[in-house]
Amino acid sequence: MTISNLELAIRQVRKQLKDYPPDEFGYVYRELATRYLLIDPIVRALDWDMGDFWQCAVEWPLLKNDEGRTRWSEKADYVLFNPSERPVVVIEAKRVRTDLASWETQLERYTPDMRSGMGVLTDGVIWRLYNLRKRGEFAAKRIVTVNILEGTICGENGISRKARIREMAQTLNAWLDKDRWW
Repeated sequence: MTISNLELAIRQVRKQLKDYPPDEFGYVYRELATRYLLIDPIVRALDWDMGDFWQCAVEWPLLKNDEGRTRWSEKADYVLFNPSERPVVVIEAKRVRTDLASWETQLERYTPDMRSGMGVLTDGVIWRLYNLRKRGEFAAKRIVTVNILEGTICGENGISRKARIREMAQTLNAWLDKDRWW
């Protein structure tokens, strides 16, 4: 994967966002549209083959009930696998303009058995990345937030700064690129 492919995807997402309908069209532009128009291009640019079930599964159940059986009613939006077929990246998608902080517990529920890897909470505009290797409260596992529309990156220290498209691409690539996990 090249950074230029990811930069191109970020530009494409920014273009989509300029034309994105306002909230009153929310009944049409729900999570599925967000995934298709804003998230999928970034995942593909990170070199994950979304057509290869062994690399990327959508609507994948990760939760277990008390007896250890899979709970099919709750599913992660995307699960990216390493060659050993272990989940290494879990992406929970929400529709654009969603308060992501209120959905952090959902991502946490999907990742309790993962001792390494990444959790991602995104509405296609804001990408919140969580290092699942870190110990402690789930919120403390957040390592970086990238806001594609505003062009900002916010680190673990909570300080947000302006970033060029290349820097946003490099940040996403450093943590989510398939080569890191494959």
